[in-house]
Amino acid sequence: MYGSSYLTEQDNTLQIDGVEATDLAAQYGTPLYVMAERELTDRLATVRDGFLTKYPNTYASFASKALTIGAVYQQVVRHGLGIDVVTGGELYIARQAGVPAERIYFHGSNKSTQDLRYAVEEGVGKIVIDHYGEIAQLEQIAADACQTVNVLIRIVPQVIGGAHTKIQTGGVDTKFGFSTHDDSYLEAVRAILASEHLVLLGIHCHVGSQIQDRTLFERTARTMMGFVETIRQETEFTASEVNVGGGFGIAYTKDDVPLDFEQTMEHVMTIIEEESTRLGIERPRIGIEPGRWVVANAGTTLYTVGAIKEVQGVRTYLSVDGGMADNIRPALYGAVYETVIANRVTGTLREVTVVGAACESGDLVAEKAQVAEPASGDTLAVFGTGAYNFSMASNYNQFLRPAVVFVNQGEAREVVRRQTYADLVTCDLGLENVRS
Repeated sequence: MYGSSYLTEQDNTLQIDGVEATDLAAQYGTPLYVMAERELTDRLATVRDGFLTKYPNTYASFASKALTIGAVYQQVVRHGLGIDVVTGGELYIARQAGVPAERIYFHGSNKSTQDLRYAVEEGVGKIVIDHYGEIAQLEQIAADACQTVNVLIRIVPQVIGGAHTKIQTGGVDTKFGFSTHDDSYLEAVRAILASEHLVLLGIHCHVGSQIQDRTLFERTARTMMGFVETIRQETEFTASEVNVGGGFGIAYTKDDVPLDFEQTMEHVMTIIEEESTRLGIERPRIGIEPGRWVVANAGTTLYTVGAIKEVQGVRTYLSVDGGMADNIRPALYGAVYETVIANRVTGTLREVTVVGAACESGDLVAEKAQVAEPASGDTLAVFGTGAYNFSMASNYNQFLRPAVVFVNQGEAREVVRRQTYADLVTCDLGLENVRS
């Protein structure tokens, strides 16, 4: 068992903060997303106490794409963080969850006019401008609403981080932000400064996800302060805010070394303080965007084992009742997870390839998994699934999206219900006559 201190074993059965995993599977069905709520709140408290309280004039925004549900948003706000959204849908859920608009900030590489208008109407705290056309687009929306809008500009720091090429965003060749290997970002700064309804606060970046090397954040901090200096020299504008992004890595398996959040932020803030002194400016307000680091290790997905097929001399396939519809990451990123048979945690181990029920050969959950001798009907637990599993879930093959259950000191509560077959046809207008 790996990732959370709230995963324990009693009588050879997995317990998630005092509740038997098999009981959760029996009560709520499988596949099932289970969140150890205390792991979530412990992480949020670390961000609050180890960053927000420790360093004045800072802010942290939960990267809500990691787990977009109201129960998480509410805990985020209780711990003093804000919410980072990238679509009107995420903004809507945040507002429905009671997140104050001023604690929301909106970024994304191709925001629609509808989404930007919605953000301005709601009065979000700030909008991160990602491309040149968005400047005029947002200026017009703000003018029509007779409002001024606080903005940051996303720039590419040319620092590359992340565990997979598909989650690296800081290099020159990226769809995100303004290039810094030419003068694109300076032209954008000048255009925003010349606008009537946009108030430029500073700069933003994000270099990648699942970063386990602290020095990448240190390089990012120093690089971003260098851009503060260049922008000041070229435009006479001094950034009052610098957002160094997120991407803090966690441990999915025993081979991973999780990033030490507090130690990382101590080094980052030291660099920023030193650079501010060197530049002779007041230290900017510093922002971060933790997402995966907050929720991933709190999550465990439970499945029911179905068919077990041994291909003689090749491998043993262990099929579960979910797969790529509820966890696309192994197919998309080659993600690796730790697994156990929840109702038989220890025993003679057998190597299996855990596969999903989708009609795809690539529907893999875990390759070369070492589990106690499995049997049909067992409950399989996959650890570290709190981030990007629920949020990226789909109805492929018309699988139903699973429920989400929070567990806290022996008590469980359902925070997102399982979809029903009726949910699958709610928007299908071609079935209206049939339904009537």
